[in-house]
Amino acid sequence: MLKSFCFFNTVDEWGGGERWHLDMALYLRLKGHRVMVITQPGAVLGERAQKQDIVVFNIVLNNLSVLNPFVLHKLANIFRSNKVDTVVLNLSRDLKCGGISAQMAGVKNIIYRRGSDRSVRNYFINRYLYQKVVTGILTNSQATKKAILSDGNSLVNSDKITVIPNGIDIKSFLNKDFQIRQPKQKSSIVLGALGRLEIQKNFEFLIPVAIELKERGIPFEFLIGGKGSQESRLKSIVDEKDLKDVFHFLGFLDNPKDLLMSSDVFLLPSLWEGFGYVIVEASLSELPIVAFDVSSNGEVINESTGFLTPPNDVSKFCDKIVYLYEHPDQRKSMGQAGRNHVVKNFESSKIFDRIESYLIPKF
Repeated sequence: MLKSFCFFNTVDEWGGGERWHLDMALYLRLKGHRVMVITQPGAVLGERAQKQDIVVFNIVLNNLSVLNPFVLHKLANIFRSNKVDTVVLNLSRDLKCGGISAQMAGVKNIIYRRGSDRSVRNYFINRYLYQKVVTGILTNSQATKKAILSDGNSLVNSDKITVIPNGIDIKSFLNKDFQIRQPKQKSSIVLGALGRLEIQKNFEFLIPVAIELKERGIPFEFLIGGKGSQESRLKSIVDEKDLKDVFHFLGFLDNPKDLLMSSDVFLLPSLWEGFGYVIVEASLSELPIVAFDVSSNGEVINESTGFLTPPNDVSKFCDKIVYLYEHPDQRKSMGQAGRNHVVKNFESSKIFDRIESYLIPKF
């Protein structure tokens, strides 16, 4: 039976969560369902959704918007007039405003989709939202579920949380054209890193890594893809440490495959992740991974596809890079194993079918 879905995500910039919301909206529309998006004016998600002819409603929210009855009634009217069966909520403010207004409108399925491996404060408002407002919580990894339950079942019963990993359209990714951004040199190893230049992504860690690799006599180059609030700081430190010759900042990339296919190894120094889309794409590009042993990384990377190291341990992180530099055959075999692992476990058609089934009201 066809249903009406609303994806409620007021993040301004583009990231993994926004990609998930758009991918799911497009998939559900392809299956014949009605879909719509609620986001902030000027948000990248809204702009991309409109280009795909998805109905978009814009609303300005902040953390106190839940106290504004006009905002809540406006949202409730949107849900009612569009006969929404399921709303999927993203941020905490989305959960508060969208969840309560959806409940006011009688929406059958109110799903909080949490993609960040961060604990949730066990406040009264959160207990009320998790226990009385949302009908289900969807996470993209066991690590994210564990973070929600860090205080046990006092916040929410574990049975209310469903784990379904992110999926990727493997055929589309593999067939996608790309442009080499930095010609590979046979004598050096190209190290790629991609993501928002924010504190969570921890790109500053790569600067002492570069210094140690130079001290060890390893010829290398870094390709850094992404934009964010840390960009000026990173470039300033790179200049200060006289590392401009090995750091190449490529900015925001519409096609991440440009960077991935220009690299020999993919690095992920993030302090936490919900589910690393970029790891999956790097593996599909047949790159071995070096990442921190945090969050869900161990659910995506195994010993045949990459290395997990203690967080912020420069020496051990460098050890793995040096190993991959000195063993190009192992680099190739790990990359191939990574691609096979993704094909087997994260094909979008299988994942999205599971999510569709989960999102359709059962009552």
